[in-house]
Amino acid sequence: MRKAWVVLSAIAVSEASIAGGFALIEQGASGLGNAYAGAAAVSEDASTVWFNPAGMSEIKEKQLLAAGHVIGVNSEFTDRGTTLNNSFGGIPVDPNFATASTEDAGITSFIPNLYYVHPLKNGVTLGVGFSVPFGNSSEYDPAWVGRYQATESAVAAFDVNPSISYIVNENVSVGAGISVQTFTASLGSAIDSGATCTGLASQGVVPIDACQAAGIGVAGRQELDGSADIEGDSTAVSFNVGVLLKPRPGTKLGFAYRHSIDHDLDGTGDFTNNPAFDQVFGPTPLFNDVPASAEARLPPTVMFSAAHKATDQLELLADATWTGWSSLQELRIVFDGPQPDTFNTLAFEDVWRFSAGFNFAYSDQLTIKGGVALDQEAVPSAELRTPRIPGSDRTWLAVGFGYQVNQRIGVDVGFTHIMLDDTPLANVSETPGGTTLRGEFETNANILSAQVTVQFD
Repeated sequence: MRKAWVVLSAIAVSEASIAGGFALIEQGASGLGNAYAGAAAVSEDASTVWFNPAGMSEIKEKQLLAAGHVIGVNSEFTDRGTTLNNSFGGIPVDPNFATASTEDAGITSFIPNLYYVHPLKNGVTLGVGFSVPFGNSSEYDPAWVGRYQATESAVAAFDVNPSISYIVNENVSVGAGISVQTFTASLGSAIDSGATCTGLASQGVVPIDACQAAGIGVAGRQELDGSADIEGDSTAVSFNVGVLLKPRPGTKLGFAYRHSIDHDLDGTGDFTNNPAFDQVFGPTPLFNDVPASAEARLPPTVMFSAAHKATDQLELLADATWTGWSSLQELRIVFDGPQPDTFNTLAFEDVWRFSAGFNFAYSDQLTIKGGVALDQEAVPSAELRTPRIPGSDRTWLAVGFGYQVNQRIGVDVGFTHIMLDDTPLANVSETPGGTTLRGEFETNANILSAQVTVQFD
């Protein structure tokens, strides 16, 4: 283990590949205009397969729904004095790059949804959904000051959710579903060749003169960097259940529970060395391409929703959703080789999301929608926040409309602007030779969603 801290510092690859706030609630465009208020109670279309399978009992004809969401994230990082850790004197990561104090990490993504509902006899309805319930991506300049913690990140979960509902009586429906989910991750960061060489020299593995002669005797120099990329995937199974209550005419109450899901990711660690590094060490096993694995328990959710017809035209909506992010307390990447595990403390906290909204039936064809939401972040502190997913508490402002083209076809369009609090970051790498990334993210996001719903006899 005498090489352990050096290896860890050099391959500080995506130690925080997963962070709070990478759950995606965009599971249908009709609800986006309400900020998804009342999502488990409204049951207005086939997207209820995801939000509350009991709501399928409200759909009386076969229905196919296709939706898409374009999410544009604007995120700018301002450096506040990022340094190497104390093992290397706390000097700037790269003196030649220290004046470049800002970095744009924004990116645009597309999320699809597809649902089908098929009513049968005797109060039974079947349905199936395809969705992306978890996902995040970020990309930084290869030379930015936080490159030893992250350069690229992309995680996504693809979920197929067959479901069934049953009408117990005129006031109660129940539902359940099975989720078959594939989770993929692709994570990249830079390798500090200078830190690796001088660290191993301090342990007597190689002479320091060899590092200096090869030009890799200084830590934190971008032109000396190698790179590390980890890719992995997993398929796992979970379940969800729901209840829909109609205690009085015009009022619906929805309860939905989605169980946590355990992923065991298997993949590869792909390392690219600086040529000078290979000159000193030759075919060192430290950075050979090797199999890698990790475990992740994605969180359970509980959703409470209400929908109330205040007038013939106005429907009021509300929702409270709990997400059990405390299921993720650490992340460990295990390499099938001589290098030890990479490890990161997450200490995520459970969070709540609250939303309120309305539907206003302007005419028989046109419905106007609006909503707001407050969405808590799972990362507990600036010290545990990482550049992979620099989340913060979010405020949603949403508008939208639904238009019934004819008896069979309906379209929905929604737009949401999401405001995030300014997000400080003071992440000290848990490896002696890593970095202390200090700075602040300023982030906002815009979502444009659309869907088409088609009904069949």
